[in-house]
Amino acid sequence: MIPNSVSALKARRRAKTPGLPSELWLVIFDLATYVPGIFIPEIFEYSVTLGRIFNRYHHPLIRRALVTKRSLVRVCKQWWHLATPFLYRSIIIGRGRCLASLASALALSTGGKGVLPGERPLGSYTERLDIAMRDHRYAHMGGDLELLAEVIRLLQNLAIVSVDVSQCFSLSMPDTVMDALTCVAPSLKIVYWAAPRLLPPSRSLQNIVTASQLHILHCPHHFLGRTYPMDLTLSSCTTLAASDHTFHHMSLTQFPALRELIYRDRLRERSPASRFLEMHGKNLTSVHLLWSVLGLRDQINILAAYSPNLRRLTITFELWGLLDTNMFDLVPIEYFGLSCRQSQSPTNVYKVVLATLAHLKEIKSTLHIIRFTNYLNVNELLKNHRKALLPALELLSGKNFRLEDHEGRLLSGIV
Repeated sequence: MIPNSVSALKARRRAKTPGLPSELWLVIFDLATYVPGIFIPEIFEYSVTLGRIFNRYHHPLIRRALVTKRSLVRVCKQWWHLATPFLYRSIIIGRGRCLASLASALALSTGGKGVLPGERPLGSYTERLDIAMRDHRYAHMGGDLELLAEVIRLLQNLAIVSVDVSQCFSLSMPDTVMDALTCVAPSLKIVYWAAPRLLPPSRSLQNIVTASQLHILHCPHHFLGRTYPMDLTLSSCTTLAASDHTFHHMSLTQFPALRELIYRDRLRERSPASRFLEMHGKNLTSVHLLWSVLGLRDQINILAAYSPNLRRLTITFELWGLLDTNMFDLVPIEYFGLSCRQSQSPTNVYKVVLATLAHLKEIKSTLHIIRFTNYLNVNELLKNHRKALLPALELLSGKNFRLEDHEGRLLSGIV
């Protein structure tokens, strides 16, 4: 007897396939939504390069992962239950209009609505917050920032905050947001202003720093309004990014764990930064120089005088032509990171850059790693200048030497 096709279809639908253990689903979800380098501890590897270029590379990856996470929670109740922590682990605020629904969902879950009995509030899963609003809602920005403050107060386990706003040129970060960050400060480990937007008052930043155990602090490019002297005590801070404006307003500072400095201005004798180096330079093992227009060799010589333990040096060049092997005479570096703001450079420029790096490898016996830290430079090399790169790879290889891309991979392995 031939079974009825409808009955057979229903029977097939009723048939149960063996289910996977929840622990295995969690591993699958983690792999499916993984974005390298955005959470602790992996992000510590990128501490010296956090900023706009880092965000420009990682924000699209975070958004793509978010699309996957939203799809996972909609499949079935079991997947909603398992995938919700992944959905809320990282929050990126790209548009102000999304804040109202987000604040409502977080607030309701705190009251037990929208979650299973006994489950944690949704905001407790959030480890990373990217404030990256790019819309033109000037008329509504005040209300958006009030909602942002509500959201932050509900993220009691927040560890990483990035401020990278493309608009809001004239707005400062309101006290409500800074107060909210102070409320969650005990869990904060990394705070970085990637752009000179939504700048906070100095006193508000000091309140956050005082209440937290930060490991990485990228200070705002400058402070709006009256700037008070800052007495900063950061017992656990290993990485500090600052400019002369910040150093000028630091009075008594204590950074017993500081090992890494990102400096945004030109380093000179008798500058605010040189006074800072007098106090803390001997502990520094890594420095990133962001000003490379004038006197780069002099800046490195000042570093050598104040930082005898310097082993890692990263430089962001304005032009590739500023790279010169003679500038490294006094520093026994083991790692050299480099990037350049100059885009669409011709092949002959990259030939000179690679030849200079090969010469640096030969004359600097302590040097073991050279890394291109900007993904844009890496993409240029791989897509447009392979003829210059391939022969250089032979010169830039060795048993104890690595030429790396922005993620720390061997360039020879991805060509």
